[in-house]
Amino acid sequence: MSLVSTTAQTDTVLAGRYRLMELIGTGGMGSVYAAKDEHTYRNVAVKLFAAPQAMTHADRVRQEREIRLLSMLSHPGLIPLYDAGTHQLPDGPHRFIVMELISDPTLLRRLADGPLHSYEVASLGAQLADGLAYVHSRGIVHRDVKPANILISDQGSAGFSRTVKLTDFGVAHFVDGTRLTGDGTIIGTAAYLSPEQVAGEPITFATDVYSLGLVLLEALTGVQEFNGTLVEAALARLQRDPVIPDTVAPEWRELLSAMTDREPAKRPSAISVSRVLRGGSSTITGPIPLGPEREEHRRDHRLHRRAHRHAKRGTFSAVRRWRRRNVILGSVGSVAVGALCWGSYLLGVLQAH
Repeated sequence: MSLVSTTAQTDTVLAGRYRLMELIGTGGMGSVYAAKDEHTYRNVAVKLFAAPQAMTHADRVRQEREIRLLSMLSHPGLIPLYDAGTHQLPDGPHRFIVMELISDPTLLRRLADGPLHSYEVASLGAQLADGLAYVHSRGIVHRDVKPANILISDQGSAGFSRTVKLTDFGVAHFVDGTRLTGDGTIIGTAAYLSPEQVAGEPITFATDVYSLGLVLLEALTGVQEFNGTLVEAALARLQRDPVIPDTVAPEWRELLSAMTDREPAKRPSAISVSRVLRGGSSTITGPIPLGPEREEHRRDHRLHRRAHRHAKRGTFSAVRRWRRRNVILGSVGSVAVGALCWGSYLLGVLQAH
């Protein structure tokens, strides 16, 4: 049962502005509603937290930390925070936050239809790694990277045919997964916990890389690696590494093995993962830079878009092979154009005589 009072009915207007329309998710500390912003007339998502008296001190601290955390994050791969406030309901004051309303399906729903093509997984993984790299640069560990927290839009951006957004920084904890929660430090979904989370050891950025590795493996195979009961799923990773099938391309096996190493210090950073998934490119998605780097950025993204259209094998080497082929074809084309121009010149000279 949600901690949010049932007095928060649909059609309630929060802070004289946000009209609740439909309950779309519930979790440990609140519920998420689709709402209408009556000042701007746009649809938004509103998370309504429980009243203070219904929460423990740790819950209240986590709530305020969540609001401050979201207010400092801004990245194309994350759900933006629009507003935050407090609304008085019959059972007391409730804190709330307002976010972008995303209607795109989750990766969890996509995987219900089977595994994805390896090149699509590379595109998805590159964007997720970008988002995590940004979050990590702010000193934040997501701690709950899983298919249910990954939204996939069919609208492309930044050179990708589909756009991916990472959600759930304590914002929309839907009830579709068993969660391990202790004192507010160990948080995550059992099937995607890192070994250090299970063991109660210090959490680092490598925790998110491990979870992302499990997500990408599942996207490639269509099978959740660590399943079973909460205890079985959590403890299994302390006893063995994930099984990566031989059907997975060598490049993937090497990367996923590194990402899911049981030693956090041996895992690559999120930035390194993004670079590998882009076929070796060091370009990170984000705003187009100003100054002399602008044209280089645009050229790299044009190459990336073309690679997405033409690479057929779906492995990282396909991107590199395509680029080498393009250079060769471009060189041959330049020589051919030069020869044609020279031939036209000679023909003109001969006709003049």
